[in-house]
Amino acid sequence: MAKFNYKDRQPKSKFNPGKFGSTWASIYWKGKPGLSPMGDANQPIIGALSIGGKQFDLTFSECNKIIDTLHDAKEAAKIAKRLGTTSNSAGSPIGFMEVMSEMHEKQRR
Repeated sequence: MAKFNYKDRQPKSKFNPGKFGSTWASIYWKGKPGLSPMGDANQPIIGALSIGGKQFDLTFSECNKIIDTLHDAKEAAKIAKRLGTTSNSAGSPIGFMEVMSEMHEKQRR
């Protein structure tokens, strides 16, 4: 079996986090096991999500809610792109680019 010569590898291009969006490089997670619940919550805080210099202490359920909301947002963006509604300067005429929880929707009414 021939030995792989690492000198023959293609040179890696320099990583540019800016091409992934303005907040991409500022997103990180820090675990905080054992913190007490806040307010009426009965679940302990499991860690902090930092985005754009702001930090949010989150419970397990809040993490799941964020994951579900962002998954829905990605799906809505895919559908809007497929239907060609993303280039409309007035926003999506159909309205599915806005993703919100049922609880938030009830509060808006």
